[in-house]
Amino acid sequence: MKHAKRRICYALAGLLIMLVAFRLYLPYAAANYINSTLSQSKNYDGRVGDVDLMLWRGAYSLEHVLLYKANGQVDRPLFKADYVEFTLSWSQLFKGAAVGRVVVNSPEINFVDGNTEEESQSGKNENWLYIANQLFPLRIDKLAINQGKVAFHNPDTTPAIDIALHDIQLEINNLVNSDNLSDSRVATAKAKGQTAEQGTISLNAKLNPSTKAPTFDIDIQADNVGLVNFKNLLDTYAPFDLEAGTLTLAAEVASNEGKVKGYIKPILHNVEVFSWKGDIVRDGDGFFEGSVEAISAFITELFENQSEDQIATRIPIEGDLSSPETQTWDAFIAILKNAFVQAFKGNVEESIELDRLEDVKGAKS
Repeated sequence: MKHAKRRICYALAGLLIMLVAFRLYLPYAAANYINSTLSQSKNYDGRVGDVDLMLWRGAYSLEHVLLYKANGQVDRPLFKADYVEFTLSWSQLFKGAAVGRVVVNSPEINFVDGNTEEESQSGKNENWLYIANQLFPLRIDKLAINQGKVAFHNPDTTPAIDIALHDIQLEINNLVNSDNLSDSRVATAKAKGQTAEQGTISLNAKLNPSTKAPTFDIDIQADNVGLVNFKNLLDTYAPFDLEAGTLTLAAEVASNEGKVKGYIKPILHNVEVFSWKGDIVRDGDGFFEGSVEAISAFITELFENQSEDQIATRIPIEGDLSSPETQTWDAFIAILKNAFVQAFKGNVEESIELDRLEDVKGAKS
């Protein structure tokens, strides 16, 4: 009898040791799987620093996630994040849906424009959705991003272009859009970020992923964006630079089953396009460059609203989402209206409303 009890105790102890060893081995096995999954792309490799499994929560987390160009010719990762957590939603599981939520802390995306394709990175033409599905096979219902950053870098200019939208907070809810899980089929998104050293950009959106063609309503607001922070970018990609000024921008775009309507309203405040000290003395612009900037400054001054010290327009957008049309003549008339009739305000007008965003309850595609 004693021998039988002893054998049972040994067996239980052995089973317990095996379970503990298996539990300790799981994070390493998961890390190997995730590293191989992240490296499936043709042009990019990936790795993760640490994996933590929280089985009782139905969750796992990744630390120090990296995606970088495999050829080693770009010194910035395409994507990195300090922490990513995937969690099964138990409340939705009880309703019969295997969905989850994702939280990403301190993510960073870097776009690089180098002299050659090998020295550039944009992440295009890669099947990132397939890789994401392998990392988290459940449908994502909620996504939260904390302290994110999107950067653009060109190392071949003098000085190098290095601009970013940082401190991004993003929350998207109700992506699954099931009548069984929510009272509404409309997904919502809210985002806010900081531009360079000055300025904010915010976004509010509603969308219905259950429709065959894109159906959404997006409002964008940018305030007090310092244009001098983009000086190197304008020097490289525009025929003039801005010595001073700020940008306010409001935009509304709505798409009903692929038919889009909206507007973009950029407003430039206190703009200084040309200065002898800044362009000729400091930057060393020649006769041609200086003449172009001087003419640009004259045109800017001509169409500026003098009382508000701003130049602005309102560009209507309408047509098919794949090839929307912008009304050039209306945009020019709007410049004249801002300059000589009434200065535009930089707020979202709330004049674009989506005719049909939320499906009638019980309707089927």
